[in-house]
Amino acid sequence: MRLEENNESDTPKPEEPVMQPVSEGKPEKPAKFKKISVSKFQSIVNTITLALACLVIGALAILLFLYLPKLTEFNKAEKELVRLSEIETQYIKLQADYIKTKEQAGVYKTISDTSLLEVALTANDPTKANQQLRYVEEDLNAMQIADFPEILQRLQSQFLKVKSSAAGNSTQALKELGEFYNDLLLLADNLE
Repeated sequence: MRLEENNESDTPKPEEPVMQPVSEGKPEKPAKFKKISVSKFQSIVNTITLALACLVIGALAILLFLYLPKLTEFNKAEKELVRLSEIETQYIKLQADYIKTKEQAGVYKTISDTSLLEVALTANDPTKANQQLRYVEEDLNAMQIADFPEILQRLQSQFLKVKSSAAGNSTQALKELGEFYNDLLLLADNLE
């Protein structure tokens, strides 16, 4: 009897599957979820979040595709500018040195031609003296000394005295030439 009692009980046995009652007719539709209405605040927050996300994505796109390549180009250009400014500084210094050297070369050439003029006047050779007078005159005309323009004018007036004396009085010309030569040496000393 006990077995019969167990069979009659409503509790299913663990080994037996539980069966659901099947309804006849139409099959049951799955339960629909109810739509939860979104409040206005929630929709504003969603819109702002979407706008911020788009803004961040746009900013990243600009950063990656526009800003970073331009930054790299700018850094290269800045390095090149520094390099060129150093070269410009060196160029300006070299240009000043070149002008000074050119001025010194002109003075030394004039000193050399003046020495040869002195030799020609001492030897009483008018042809050689005239030739050296032309060379010294050309040297004086070509000489450009920006720092001492008054000395250049003085040299030119002193040379005119030498030139006028050389035609007739070689002794006077040698005396004038000695003053001219001393002025040239002083100028050469001032240029260094």
